[in-house]
Amino acid sequence: MKKRYLVLIICLCLLPHQILANSIQKISMDIYVDNNGTAHVTEEWITNLKEGTEGYKPYYNLGDSDISNFKVTLNGKEYTYQDYWNTNDTFTSKKYRNGINYISNGIELCFGISEYGQNTYVLSYDISNFVINTNDNYQIIYWTLFPYDYNPSPDRVYIKIYSDFSYSDTLDVWGYGKGGVPTYVYDGYIEMDSEGKVYPDEYLTILVKFPNNAFNTIIKSDKTFDEYLYMANEGAVKYKEEEQKKSVLAIIFSLLPFIIFFIIIFSVLMASNAPKYGTYRLKYAKGKKKLQNVNYFRDMPYRKEKLIRAYWISCQYNLVKRKTDYLGALLLKWIKLGNISIKNNDDKEKSTIVLNNCKNLPEEEIELYNMMYTASKDGILEKNEFTNWCRKNYTQILNWFNKVIDNETEKMLDEGLLTKVKGFRKCLVNDSLTTEAYKVAGLKKFLNDFSNIKDRSAIEVNLWEEYLMYALIFGIAKKVMKEFKDLYPEVITDDVYDDFNLIYAISYSGMSSATSARDHASNYSSGGGGFSSSGGGGGSFGGGGGGGGFR
Repeated sequence: MKKRYLVLIICLCLLPHQILANSIQKISMDIYVDNNGTAHVTEEWITNLKEGTEGYKPYYNLGDSDISNFKVTLNGKEYTYQDYWNTNDTFTSKKYRNGINYISNGIELCFGISEYGQNTYVLSYDISNFVINTNDNYQIIYWTLFPYDYNPSPDRVYIKIYSDFSYSDTLDVWGYGKGGVPTYVYDGYIEMDSEGKVYPDEYLTILVKFPNNAFNTIIKSDKTFDEYLYMANEGAVKYKEEEQKKSVLAIIFSLLPFIIFFIIIFSVLMASNAPKYGTYRLKYAKGKKKLQNVNYFRDMPYRKEKLIRAYWISCQYNLVKRKTDYLGALLLKWIKLGNISIKNNDDKEKSTIVLNNCKNLPEEEIELYNMMYTASKDGILEKNEFTNWCRKNYTQILNWFNKVIDNETEKMLDEGLLTKVKGFRKCLVNDSLTTEAYKVAGLKKFLNDFSNIKDRSAIEVNLWEEYLMYALIFGIAKKVMKEFKDLYPEVITDDVYDDFNLIYAISYSGMSSATSARDHASNYSSGGGGFSSSGGGGGSFGGGGGGGGFR
């Protein structure tokens, strides 16, 4: 018996620490700045907790600012505010209570953990004088919104700042503390997104330069904006690297024509070899990728259970307009399988998708289903909810499509439809797969010309949903659906047509939002927004110091 206990203890000791410790999946900060320059902050912490008695969020060096109206809810249950907060109190005495712990150089917003396990905490509070005037007639926001040394390190931190007026795309925005954090103006508001774990030595500080009189704030600093910018840039890695590069600028300038020439040649070569879909490079027998003399194919090469194979072939043989159109096909498939359903509303714009379950779906589709459930928060997905989620999580959703294509490539390697060849992630396409590609291309041609074909008897009307899945993949669904409705009104009723339009609208708007956000982030340059560096940001209001999380 003693040996058994010893083995058990050893096994427990060898368990990964993360299994036994607290974790924070995401912290989202929604910051509304009113006309007086006061910030109304709402934070959502998605957590999994195993130990400790309280959570806390510190603010240091508040200066002329005060924090008030501090409230907390746990999974929707409201806390009771406690005027005096004792960090040494027990778990039970802190249960469903919150308060402010005053420390020598600032405050800590504290709240009881109250329940272990999966929890969502919502903190709300106001920060006065969030915006101040500089000595040279600018107005600025300069805050460390997320300090270093959080425990545990959150997997992601997302910050949104907005006001009653729309921020200009040319607004100057700088981000400090974590290198590569997208910090920019999008759709009239400021967005800062770690897009990954914020490690203990990283933090998020933001500096924003507004024109004079953007806000009705009377607090005025004795420093100019450039002095604040200089303070912020001290210690910023990107700033230092630029200083070091100045000494070699003359040499680079003299070689500039040759550099530009080689960059163009290199870019053309890389672009011609880069895979458009997924990360595997495919080699085809001479002339086989370009499908010639395609004949109509009226059957479905693959039924809904193997829709991914049709999608893979459509991508690799250039039969799609956008790889993201596959989302609409999957939504239609899930309706057919009962994984989701449509909840109609008299106002068609307010109809929603009900996420019933993800039973019997492949692993990659379960991953997509979970993204959509997260976007909905309650399993009832509205169009705007998915659009907003995709804009904030564009990397996650857009990378999913490449992941799906790569997974299918690996399955086809196992099946012998592809053969590995020399080189990194290179495959040879076997002739049998090209034969399948002709079938898929033939079906696209058939659906595209459907209204002009005299003999349509070959189509099985009861399988119209599956034909439409293909049309969605090909990017011709709106046209095909209209033709189906005109020809088979007894099958494609107005309600069915409305359901299709909802599916199309949700998938299209979500993917458009994600693509626009990605392009906007990649094109944004420093100055006029977008400066991001590790280090720097010193001297911010409500900044400096570290700590936060759970203890």
